[in-house]
Amino acid sequence: MDPVLRGEGVRPGKNRIHAFYRSSLFNAIIVGLVSFTQPGIWTALSSLGAGGLATPFFANAANVITFAIMVFMSPVFAVLGNRWSLKWVLVIGTLGYAPFSASLYANSVYGTQWFMLFGAATCGFSAAALWVSEAAIGVGYPEEHRKGVYRAPFPLPIIPPTYLIAIWFALNKIGSIIGTSIELALNLDDNQQGSISPKTYLVLIALQCLGLPLSLLISPIDKLIRTDGTKPTQPPRTTLREGFHRFWLVCKRPEIAVLVPIFLTSQWAQTYEGNYLTAYFTVRARALAAFIITWVGLAINLLLGYLLDNTRLIGPRSTRARSTWILIVLMYTITYVYNIVVQVEYQKPNPTFDITDAGFGKAVAVYCIFFIPYNAFAVWGYWVLGCFDSRIENLTFSTALLRGGESLASTISYGLGASENVSLLTNLLVAAVLFWISVPSTTWSAWRVGEGGLDGSVDGESQRGSRDGGGGGGGGGGADSDGNGDDSGESVQRVEVQVKGEGK
Repeated sequence: MDPVLRGEGVRPGKNRIHAFYRSSLFNAIIVGLVSFTQPGIWTALSSLGAGGLATPFFANAANVITFAIMVFMSPVFAVLGNRWSLKWVLVIGTLGYAPFSASLYANSVYGTQWFMLFGAATCGFSAAALWVSEAAIGVGYPEEHRKGVYRAPFPLPIIPPTYLIAIWFALNKIGSIIGTSIELALNLDDNQQGSISPKTYLVLIALQCLGLPLSLLISPIDKLIRTDGTKPTQPPRTTLREGFHRFWLVCKRPEIAVLVPIFLTSQWAQTYEGNYLTAYFTVRARALAAFIITWVGLAINLLLGYLLDNTRLIGPRSTRARSTWILIVLMYTITYVYNIVVQVEYQKPNPTFDITDAGFGKAVAVYCIFFIPYNAFAVWGYWVLGCFDSRIENLTFSTALLRGGESLASTISYGLGASENVSLLTNLLVAAVLFWISVPSTTWSAWRVGEGGLDGSVDGESQRGSRDGGGGGGGGGGADSDGNGDDSGESVQRVEVQVKGEGK
């Protein structure tokens, strides 16, 4: 056992506190809480449709600015995060969300539109920084070589490693739960269509201001304490030019590049869902629907985390990747077909539903069901990414690539959603077709999970490892006899991988 875990030379009480503070579990909780206060609250407002405003068109136009900035800034922050520190990139990611929420308040109360454009820009820069850094920390900090459970150096509940990713997503959902609870409480008496109560924004802005102090609690890579004694590979401090070159090399890895379409399409339909909610529901019905989907998301995040980590129930890593992907495809297909049928039904009468109306259950169900496969894919996508490469540098680059794809999709889809000439049915059909187009490439990538010897290095050299050395291929573990990543936990990677031409 690692000396720090035995407490050699350190008082037991102090060692326990220090080990927990520097543990991957604590960092997963903190990055989850930061996600709770920033995109979690943003999602709570977005779940209302139009950011809680009466009509979606100007809010969608502002979102175009946000996501267009993210397309270009995600790779930049990935390079800066590797050159300096993911922690400080995460800190930057907490600065721009509150101004956007404040701009929604100013627009709702005073009709100020220029502030929304400014807030959308600050949100774009911060979101690019936060999306890249939180994903790299959430996927790259947890231990790799275990039997599928997280064991703390002192008594704590047993937490599977994929649960650390699920904790990150789940805490984001808790932020949305708190946000939507506030929205529902403050708008429960509003049975008309329109914008939410302005007081709602003030409470949510206060919660977003907690993100900055929370982000300062994240441990730098070199101070992280893993329970298996390993350390994440410290990214080399390259020049900016070399950093972008390394980013391009990661972009060319086929098993990662083919995931871009599914990450792109997974975000596309959110514009339709937001416009659907605004078009057909009263304010309090929108608040209730937003509240319901956050609970759906929380449950699905934790359930997928459990399934992806359960070797006894499903089997080796390759089987888990393939079976859960097939399940996600089936759920998405059923969801899109049901959405299309209901949307065709609502096209001509253009109904409005309140929570007491007879058709409310059916109308809100089609909205909520969409978020089952949406949240399932969120956990699956980043779990698969961690299977291909567990090193912080490459994870930062690959998450920047995939987050950039998500942002590009959101930019285009919100652009369509900002036009009154594009019908809801057209928006939905485009989202469905794009999803089905992305299925073959994602299936190919899912079938690559578990293969030994994936090229996981940015310089084109495979990691070399052995059963007793523990270094594996890009999947972060040695290959077992079936070609699957080593889930046995018997081999522990204690040797840092050298990048070509540079030492640790």
